[in-house]
Amino acid sequence: MLLIMVSIIVFFVGCSARLRRLSSGAPKCARQKAVPVRSPSPRSIPALASAAVLAAAGLAGCSSDGGDAETSGPEIVASTNVYGSLAEIVAGDHGNVESVIDDPSADPHSFEASPADAAKITQADLVVYNGAGYDEFVDQALENASDIATLQGVDAFTEATGTEVEAHSHGAGGHDHGHEHEHGDEEGHDHEGHDHSHGEEEEGSTSNEHVWYSLPAMSTLAEKIAEELATLNPADADYYRENAAGLAESLDELHTRGEQAFGAEHVHYLQTEPIGGHMFDDFDAHDMTPSGFTSAIEEGSDPSAADFAEMRELAGSDDIALLIVNPQTQTSATGEIADAAEAAGTPIVEFTETLPDGVGFEEWMNSNVDAVESALGGA
Repeated sequence: MLLIMVSIIVFFVGCSARLRRLSSGAPKCARQKAVPVRSPSPRSIPALASAAVLAAAGLAGCSSDGGDAETSGPEIVASTNVYGSLAEIVAGDHGNVESVIDDPSADPHSFEASPADAAKITQADLVVYNGAGYDEFVDQALENASDIATLQGVDAFTEATGTEVEAHSHGAGGHDHGHEHEHGDEEGHDHEGHDHSHGEEEEGSTSNEHVWYSLPAMSTLAEKIAEELATLNPADADYYRENAAGLAESLDELHTRGEQAFGAEHVHYLQTEPIGGHMFDDFDAHDMTPSGFTSAIEEGSDPSAADFAEMRELAGSDDIALLIVNPQTQTSATGEIADAAEAAGTPIVEFTETLPDGVGFEEWMNSNVDAVESALGGA
């Protein structure tokens, strides 16, 4: 009889430890306060045995509820909260998503991952990131890992648009885009002969790595996420695919609204950095920004005197419908361009690299289109 009682006590101690590990948010299980465990005296054995039985019953009664406190399914790590939000929409309640960069003020170009960040990436079931050197820290972490499923936004962009994204290096030496611009310090400007961002790439390729602003590309990426999750967790395959299809339908509707906002005419616009260019390409808008200006800003250097002068002149002209600025990469040069646009009454719209606090991808993209629509006089 004594042996049976001692076995029950050991079971009770194990149950107490498990109860302490349960999430504090579990519906019916209160956290247990840790107490010192002492060898029981013969008098205390019956009481402890009764407590053990009650505790075991309580543990059995709440174990299924406790499982709801943490989402089950594949572990997904995204480079930024943009891709994290996309993954969350598709994974829903059947996957856990964590974003390495979720600070709205962070610049992914210059982000350096900590050992803890690298560990998250290497322990994931699926990693979703931009690619083409934009979030290079992911590629560096994956060098020490194997058998991890990965998806890149640039691959989805190429599949959706047929355009390749040129790989960049965002090392300590700045952003290397492989473009050289010889403008000198001349004061005169010939808009007809000057290269603009719209025409700087070879046919079938682009140097603009900000592919999440292409709505068709993100619809394609959502479908790819669903298929990877279906492979990792076949039991919920239909669930993932339905979520991806719902997102694609929402983005298609948003794309149609954007086309209506831009209308049939080719809208001329400027941007201090080619962050939203893919969205405007989808709407057949024309980027009038001098290519040397955006490349310099991307590389973290000052634009040439010629590019800066032309950019400032354009910002204050009636030829430009709006100016797009990235508040996460502001410089004195971009600030002066914004001042010139504001003085001329040119609408200014902010596009960011990452999601604002508390906003998901769909809401964010809708707000971007709303801002453009308002700037163009449609709202």
